[in-house]
Amino acid sequence: MKEHRGLARELNFFDVVCMGFNCVVGAGIFLLAGQLDSLVGIGALLVFPLCGLLCFAVALCFAEMGSMYDKTGGAYLYTKDVFGPFAGFLVGWIMWLASIIGWASVASGFGLYCNYFLPKDQQWLSKVIVTALVIGLSVTNYYGVKPGARSINFFSIGKFTALFIFIVAGMFFVRRENFGQLHNSGSFSMATTLALYAYTGFEFLVVPAGEMKNPQKHIPRVIMMVFIVVTVLYILIQYVAMGAYPDLSGSDKPLADAAFYFLGPAGGIIIGIGALLSIGGVNAGIALTSPRSLYVLSADGFFPPVFAKIHPKYHTPYLAIVVNTLLTLFLGLTGSFHYLIAASVLVSILQYVPTCLAVIALRRKTPDRKRGYTAPGGYSIPVLALIICGWLLCHVELKIIGATALAIAVSLPFYFSGRFFRENPCP
Repeated sequence: MKEHRGLARELNFFDVVCMGFNCVVGAGIFLLAGQLDSLVGIGALLVFPLCGLLCFAVALCFAEMGSMYDKTGGAYLYTKDVFGPFAGFLVGWIMWLASIIGWASVASGFGLYCNYFLPKDQQWLSKVIVTALVIGLSVTNYYGVKPGARSINFFSIGKFTALFIFIVAGMFFVRRENFGQLHNSGSFSMATTLALYAYTGFEFLVVPAGEMKNPQKHIPRVIMMVFIVVTVLYILIQYVAMGAYPDLSGSDKPLADAAFYFLGPAGGIIIGIGALLSIGGVNAGIALTSPRSLYVLSADGFFPPVFAKIHPKYHTPYLAIVVNTLLTLFLGLTGSFHYLIAASVLVSILQYVPTCLAVIALRRKTPDRKRGYTAPGGYSIPVLALIICGWLLCHVELKIIGATALAIAVSLPFYFSGRFFRENPCP
């Protein structure tokens, strides 16, 4: 395995914790409460505990794999190490492509939320704000992974402050009669699939392991901490939203409308700002992790080695950052990417499956290999995780699967023509 040199280990435990929470808690929780209430009524209070348990099985596989590696790469690295360069390249390609499309999507989403605060005749300013956000985060990450982590910490603290105010203040307005009954016409499986969107993203936490202090120890702890705290947080948010706002099921911005209902205009503004901070935090997280996917593919010889160059002073993959910024701005300003949100689930599964399989393979091949954490229950956890991934695949639209297959086909010439780069790797 090629050692990736030049990256600085500057991310401490607090940085990793904020990154973990930021990866998972995005815009979804600000939008899902109303849809879940309309689907299953009071049964929505059971959806998040179930989703937490389902995703926790997958997360434990990432925790075990993360406890064995201290290099940058995440699922790409695990797949390449266990199943060979071709499988690793495919996972790495999907990770990188998805990170750019995902960044463009959430940047566009940030612009849409900005429109709530802009006069209708000045909503063109949202594109200016999005451009400033993307460039600003990229410049921050250009000057070091620590400044990038500080931006994530800022957004994380801001979003959790807004959600904390919502929960604490809303508890005083919860009324039993607002919960209603379990909706007979609701679809619990559909609600569960929808709520799973609020848990995806934790797989990006393991990508910058090469820039973390003691990643084998910190990654497993953070993953488990994130899932426990986030699940409790989601349950409380759903409880307050349903109990304090009787018209929740008809709202397209449920938390902002609920806060406006029981706190007045100030409450709506607080949650609106919290939503902006939440989406901004996702942007900050992708701005940090996305260039690392291009960097590691180039450092391993799949792409031109120039993209693996490390800045001599700031110790960042600066050319990869520039390329990702330009591609993200192009996509974010020239199209609508709402349909790509659904594609993010499939892309996540394409990282989950090889990681869960790698847990099984490494236990069989190298049972004595040092692990900072081992998922309990023998093979039951990774097998359960694979079953969950299969269930999720059954709910992905065929057009999304087709588009992903096309993206994989486009990547194949890069792999088969990359022999020159692999024979002349970046020093």
